[in-house]
Parts: sequence; structure tokens; C-alpha cells
Amino acid sequence: MSSKTKRLGSLVDIFQSEKLEGTIKKIKLSKIFPSEVQPRKERLKGVEELAKSLQEVGLLQPILVTKEADDSFKIIAGERRYHAARMLDWQEIECKILDKDEKETYKLAVIENLQRENLSPYEEVEAIGLLKEKFQYSDSELASIFGKSRNYMNELLSIQALSEAELEKCKKIGVDSKNLLVQAVQASKKGNLDRFLESVENGEVKTVRDAKEFNREKPIEVVETKVKQTTLKQEPEQEKFHLARVGREIILTFEDLSTADRAVLILQKALQNL
Repeated sequence: MSSKTKRLGSLVDIFQSEKLEGTIKKIKLSKIFPSEVQPRKERLKGVEELAKSLQEVGLLQPILVTKEADDSFKIIAGERRYHAARMLDWQEIECKILDKDEKETYKLAVIENLQRENLSPYEEVEAIGLLKEKFQYSDSELASIFGKSRNYMNELLSIQALSEAELEKCKKIGVDSKNLLVQAVQASKKGNLDRFLESVENGEVKTVRDAKEFNREKPIEVVETKVKQTTLKQEPEQEKFHLARVGREIILTFEDLSTADRAVLILQKALQNL
């Protein structure tokens, strides 16, 4: 059995083990509203395909809601089914009304979305982080709730160390796995995030193993030395340059272009003998 199948199985068991007793009834769509706190950010993703399915085979599972003080209903799980029903101009939809507080409803929403594989690693990090920060779940409680090890939760929550701008950079170049994001955190701590992402983008870092090897590389070593410069009319001068190695790259930085040009010619000749 694959790890993905095992993961889905455990989440299904967890979701079904929750006390989900409630009244099942049809409720007008006009009285139902999505939760303002939703783990999935792309709320309308796949709704058109789901609408076609609802039209062909109907609703197979009621959406989960809680009743609000003003007699409206807030969605716990099933928001995409709700949007698909609205797209089909349904007037009402079958719901199961649960008596749950905000903490419990959000936990169920996260479990339900993870069970359905609807959350990206970015959404998963944000959702688990909210459970920890807003609803005061401990790491061990979160590990127990989601059937994960504490180490898994620690790694997942460590991704929060990346700023929004850094996370956006990761997302933009297609870093789409939790494990690569964890390695991005390590690169960021060493001041190498931009180079790490460049390596991902150009294909040098493709796997988690590649990423770990990148992070095991020695940090940039800056060596300051001196080069003698002579002319026909001047005494020798001392010119500084900086030598740095980053992974398989060597970077030389000079204070003036003429010295850099001479260095290029010298290196080209020297490298021919390698």
C-alpha cells in the first residue's frame, strides 16, 4: 500500500471518528454562507467539474454546517459542493447541522480538506499554524489529531519561519512539496535562499536529496588577498579582490575592470591545463 493511500486512510478514519451526529435537512442556499476562515485559498478550484457531477449523479454527501445566532448556517466542510450547487441554480441543498464551536469546526475543515487532498503545502502550513496559534493546540495534540509524528509537525510548522515574500518566491518557481519547503527554510537561515531557489529553477536541485546536499555545502568563504599591479611609470600597488566559492561556482570580485580583464586572461590560460 502506498504512503499516500495510508495517509488518506488514516485521515478518513480520523474524520469518521469525530462525533458528527447532527440533523440532516435541506436548507435554502440563500441561508448558507462559507466560513471566513477556510483552509483552502483557491475556493472555486474544480467547481465547474463538480457542478457537472452534481448534475449527472446528484449530491452524494451532505455538506456540514453549523447554525449561527441569526439563523443562517456556516459551512464546516463542503464549500465546493455549495458553490457547484449555486452554479446550477439549486435553491436548496442537503446539509448536516452540527453543534460545534469555532475551534472544532476549523479543525474538521482542515481534516476534511486534507482527506480530499485539496490543500497545497502552503495552505496546509497556514491551516496547521492557525490551529496552533489561534486555537492553542500543542504540537503533540496536532500530531495526534492528524495521525502524524511530532517530528512531521515540527518540520511543517518550521516553514512558518519563511516570510510571506519568501513563500511567494518559492511558490512562483514551483516549489510544491513540504519537504522542499523545509529545505528552503534551512537555506534561508544560512542566507542562501535566493541561490537555493535559483538552483531549483535551473534544475540543479530537483529532489530533497539534492536540496540537502545544497544545504550541506560550506557557506560562502570570502578570502581577501592582494594582487601586485605594475606599470612602467608607477611603483607596484596593492589591489584587493574577493574570492568566494558557492557550491560548484567560484566568484571573483575586483575593485576595477582592468584588473578583472587581466585576471580573465590569466585564468583562461591556466584552466587550459586542468
